[in-house]
Amino acid sequence: MQFYVTKSGLEIFDACRAYGLAQLLQVLAGGESEPRIVDSGGTFLITMCVRPETRDFKASNQWVALFATGYWKHVFLTYKAAWKDQSGKVKDSLQKSAFQVIDEAEKNGLPVTFGAGFALPGSLEPVGFKGLKGLTGGSYSEGQTEVDEFNWALGCLGAVVAQHYKIQKAQGNKWEYFVSVPIPSEVGFSNFQKIRELVYNTGLNYTGVRNAAAHFAVLLADAVRELAEGNPFFPVRFSNLLCFSLFQSGQQFKPSRGDVANLGALIDMALQRPTETGAMFDTWNYLFSRGSVKGNEDLAEAITELVMAPSLETYYQHARIFNRYVVDKGVKPENLYTPEALKEVMHYAKS
Repeated sequence: MQFYVTKSGLEIFDACRAYGLAQLLQVLAGGESEPRIVDSGGTFLITMCVRPETRDFKASNQWVALFATGYWKHVFLTYKAAWKDQSGKVKDSLQKSAFQVIDEAEKNGLPVTFGAGFALPGSLEPVGFKGLKGLTGGSYSEGQTEVDEFNWALGCLGAVVAQHYKIQKAQGNKWEYFVSVPIPSEVGFSNFQKIRELVYNTGLNYTGVRNAAAHFAVLLADAVRELAEGNPFFPVRFSNLLCFSLFQSGQQFKPSRGDVANLGALIDMALQRPTETGAMFDTWNYLFSRGSVKGNEDLAEAITELVMAPSLETYYQHARIFNRYVVDKGVKPENLYTPEALKEVMHYAKS
């Protein structure tokens, strides 16, 4: 069976719709078949071996657990305490129209209808982030991008499933959110869920969203390497990691810097030369960890630039700073590059 999510041009929203449809299909299949997401250019194609027919899915443990998670409050961050109402609307919408959604996805695809009454939360369209949607002491109000109910509900579900949130204290008593979503190239959904279990609850104290995204990219690629167990044809590949930050300004959260990391080269290396790349990732994870300590920000920034913008220039900059730590501050032998790992770093810098 083949189901299509027609891209709208909003990359984060489109990827989350694909993840959301895959999650819905998995629930409706009752565990009898695994969805697979494939980026086919103008659409995301989701394939399954059997047609989903589980009509009593509303009571399934998997469906109930999806709406019990606290991730919904991140997706609907600007709604404050009303996030529960919003997640309830997603649940009601999909319970009402689940089989209509998959019928449309199979026959005609799922193109987005804009201006159709359902406002996208900022986590799905950070460019159009408009501020707080909950009650305040004033009368602040702005419009927001609206879409049709099918795609709104799928996008919100996919955000809960696939977006990674790292929350940390900013200046004063305020908070900052670093949000990332891996863009699927070819992803078996069950394997994606295993990867999520391995890396989505990990993290450090970061210097900014670029640093957070770089470390998350390495963790993702390392998880793929671990799960593949030497299989170079392991069916999980991501193209990019899209990320952005949300910072607290008064009662509102507003978007700040966004960025993108290319995951293709990291994952190809992890699958093709897992032993050598694993050793490289071990050293990189050490650099991110030590760089998270106050006073070591130069170490964090250097490894971030190498991961996000691989080149001989960023390689030599990271090597100079790392060598200074080795000479002046001390680094244990197990955290140094092996000769094989250093060759992989050079391969990556030239990619």
